[in-house]
Amino acid sequence: MTDALFSSFAQQIALKKQSFSAEQRALLTEVLEEKYKGLSVSEKLKNNLALLQDPDTFTITTGHQLCLMTGPLYFIYKILHVIRLSTDLNTKFPEQHFVPVYWMASEDHDFEEIRSFLLFGQKWTWESAQKGAVGRFDTSELRPLLHDLKAKFENHPDSEIHHLLTSLEEKKYGEGFFSFVHALFNEYGLLIIDADDARLKESAWPIWQKDLFTAELHQAVVQNTRTLREKNLPTPIESKESNLFLLAEAKRERIEKSGPLQFEQKDSAQLSPNVVLRPLYQEWILPNLAYVGGPSEIAYWQQLPQAFACLNLPFPLSIQRAGGYLLQTKDLDQIENLGFEKQDLLTDKTALKKRYLEQVGDQEPNYGHLEELWSGYKDAFFKIVEAALPQEKRTIEAELTRIQKQREALEQRFEKTRKAKYDKALKQIEQLSEKIQPKGQLQERSTNILNFCPDGALSERIAQIYEQLDPYNQEKQWFVVS
Repeated sequence: MTDALFSSFAQQIALKKQSFSAEQRALLTEVLEEKYKGLSVSEKLKNNLALLQDPDTFTITTGHQLCLMTGPLYFIYKILHVIRLSTDLNTKFPEQHFVPVYWMASEDHDFEEIRSFLLFGQKWTWESAQKGAVGRFDTSELRPLLHDLKAKFENHPDSEIHHLLTSLEEKKYGEGFFSFVHALFNEYGLLIIDADDARLKESAWPIWQKDLFTAELHQAVVQNTRTLREKNLPTPIESKESNLFLLAEAKRERIEKSGPLQFEQKDSAQLSPNVVLRPLYQEWILPNLAYVGGPSEIAYWQQLPQAFACLNLPFPLSIQRAGGYLLQTKDLDQIENLGFEKQDLLTDKTALKKRYLEQVGDQEPNYGHLEELWSGYKDAFFKIVEAALPQEKRTIEAELTRIQKQREALEQRFEKTRKAKYDKALKQIEQLSEKIQPKGQLQERSTNILNFCPDGALSERIAQIYEQLDPYNQEKQWFVVS
């Protein structure tokens, strides 16, 4: 961690300590202790829950919507980042305490985006016509998929994956996903916030009130956005006149300001913030110092400082999450045996195959001189034909064309046979390239961690990534698991 970042955290600690009240801290502690009641809780997590009551305890937060089986790899990277960062801050600032938090966006309703994932080359999809907040979805339609997933790991009946899949069978998906993530990160002391809580929402009434009955927050975001656009900086979100949704059974609909609104503080549980208000809500209920997110998340947080100012809320540090490429030990061995370094696999796979053939001394034959000889032969023959039997020229031309096609087919057959002795290596290059850049996409945005856990042992691989992850390196990192 750089000295500049340490200095920023020191400033943030002072700001948040002044603005986060004992009442807010007491409410947060009460809600979380109730949420974890009855669950198996590690000593580290138990300690973090207790520390929340201390005015010198602060949180480091990341967030993500609900997804299937943790969704893409960057979900794992984000959570491990806040855990590593919190650990380092506890060392750097021994008089304060820092707790990692995962904000579980259970009210998100973009089911299409999260209902599928790829595992072992197969697409797995949760078929459901349910609407509204995904965290409130009934899981009965998910159970056939979970049953089929368990069958994929039937050769490892005692593996962790079976317990994890069972945990997802809670009545509501938000409850199941909470249990699933808790099981994976309990030992690290990670606190999970399910913000769809009536008491937490009611405590944030000043935010909802401003959005419902004034245009202050909307105008603040619009002004911030305009300033960023003048500097040609990204502005991925758009504020609406109303940034709140109304939650009901199987429904999450935007509140329209088409007439007088009849909402009071006691109605807060029915309200759900969009992407504009969610950061404000988060910072309202947490003693938070920093948000760790991807590039697009960091970009939209930069549209919000003026909205934070409207509520006299300290604007947190925004830190780009760690990320990169994940390989297994066997993949690394293959790469080295092929004579490459792992970075080489980021290049075009066709060029990589050609480079491999060159490395092993298998230079592609130069067929050009044969083409020159053939062309010379045809020209000479045509001259003979024109001089002796010009009326046969068309017949001869057709016959030579037939012979040329046979010659080309012979060269292709020879080339295929010549390359066959390297087929295994070329297929390995193809498979490795696809693993690192699936269908040309970023691996961390498209691949699920279970693809690296054929034995169903997720926690083991997560621990290995944790040991390698550098939270201060914004370049793509390489992680190798067993």
